[in-house]
Amino acid sequence: MRPIATIVLALLVNAAPAFAWQEYVYLDQGVAIQFPAAPQAKKSAYDCTLAKGLPAMVYSAEDDHVRYSLTAIDLGKYPDRGANFLNEAAFQLMQKGDVLFTDFPRVYQGEKAIYGVTLVVDRMDGTRVRDSLYYDKGHLYIAEADVLPARGDKDMTTPTRFDQTIRFPPDGRFD
Repeated sequence: MRPIATIVLALLVNAAPAFAWQEYVYLDQGVAIQFPAAPQAKKSAYDCTLAKGLPAMVYSAEDDHVRYSLTAIDLGKYPDRGANFLNEAAFQLMQKGDVLFTDFPRVYQGEKAIYGVTLVVDRMDGTRVRDSLYYDKGHLYIAEADVLPARGDKDMTTPTRFDQTIRFPPDGRFD
């Protein structure tokens, strides 16, 4: 019986970091996302081949050799080109290394569904990144988990958690 209790305790201790994640709601950006620690926020400008200087907000936090971020880009001038911006951002990421994984995630079901694309890329600089990109209501969202080499270690560590949970309430309400 003691070995079972030890296994259960070990599982609970290893699962504890996942419980520490909290959801942060950004009403002005129309998004809610989980971070492992309180994220820092900063205004930015987003440049790509389709447009320059688009207003953006970047939220980021670091945990267990992984930098988690969400970039919310306002595409207000280009409401009909969201798919182009999403695909261009994914293409730019693909150009930075070897694509290991591609997926097409969905948030919500049925007619309220919001689809995106997720890529895991081993970049040429030796880092690994996982990006999930979505377009909704005039915003391009890039949720990124950037695996950083451990200090003094050239190899990447495997983080205990790699995905951020993201929501875009179809009715605009987060309650």
